Amino acid sequence: MAAAGGKHAGFLRSYAGRSASEIDKGITSMEQQIAKHEEAIANPKSKIRNWDELDPRQQGALVNRKWPGDIARQREQLDILQRLRQDR
Repeated sequence: MAAAGGKHAGFLRSYAGRSASEIDKGITSMEQQIAKHEEAIANPKSKIRNWDELDPRQQGALVNRKWPGDIARQREQLDILQRLRQDR
């Protein structure tokens, strides 16, 4: 989809001309970001110090929509980076 100009096309363009080592760094960084978001979902207090003071609707939005959405986007971008790396 990104190669056809769809979702994440800009992300693909920004990495398409980079070296294999830069792509590898991007892969490592993306994997770390995914792990951080998964940890935040499992233990929100580790990410937000005043978690217990947040409105329950805000807590729910972070755990059920925001962070899972971030993970989904990052996994899509990780897939792009892995495919670029395979093509090298």
